[in-house]
Amino acid sequence: MAYFGFKNLSSLSNVDMTIYRYVTQHQEQVVYMRVRDIAKNAHVSNSSVMRFIHKIGFSSFPAFKAYIKSTPNIQESPTNSFHFINKSRFPDDIEEQVTVVADFLFQCDNIITFGIGNSGFIAAYAARKMANIGFNTMAITDSTYPIPNKLANTSNNAIICFSVSGETPELIEGLNPFVNNQDTAIISITGNKMSTISRMSKFSLSYQEPETRINKFYDLSSQIPAVYIAEAITSLMEKQSKL
Repeated sequence: MAYFGFKNLSSLSNVDMTIYRYVTQHQEQVVYMRVRDIAKNAHVSNSSVMRFIHKIGFSSFPAFKAYIKSTPNIQESPTNSFHFINKSRFPDDIEEQVTVVADFLFQCDNIITFGIGNSGFIAAYAARKMANIGFNTMAITDSTYPIPNKLANTSNNAIICFSVSGETPELIEGLNPFVNNQDTAIISITGNKMSTISRMSKFSLSYQEPETRINKFYDLSSQIPAVYIAEAITSLMEKQSKL
């Protein structure tokens, strides 16, 4: 109800909500309508329309129409708020790359997902998804965690590192012991194919996502592309486990 600057939703009846939905869905037409036109099309009475107008704070029907006329059409999506992603955000061969990585992970004995900050949440999500389908998976979201000790005397391991920039110093330091390691492969999921973390990896899955920060430390970069890739990997692993 913010469209009308009215936030007391609990005070609106079902009839009020019917009028509201009609007005917001037919904004361009409503500015040329009379009260009885709105009432007829919304299947309510003339008095219900006027009660609604007064309830949301307008003194008259002309004032109500003037407000609608001066307000951008809320049915349009000028910011594309729900157009989060499309295939152009990924390399042309992303599906082939994901298939190769899923096949590799399917054969691993131990899988660690690694990330900090917002990427840490995605790492934890991916680890839980893989654990749900039966893989020995652990999420590490603390950059100081002794991963080499965790994987000591083990082999056939994978570390999946999540990083939008691919340049996070703490992640690079944590991955360093495993570069060219015969027992542990690094897999990166990053928004920068040419990044340090990407170049450290045996497999690098990339996407296009600009790093966005406020006051240097507050990360607003979208994690949706990384989630897409993680979902695609776990989906393929699940299919293989059912064969």
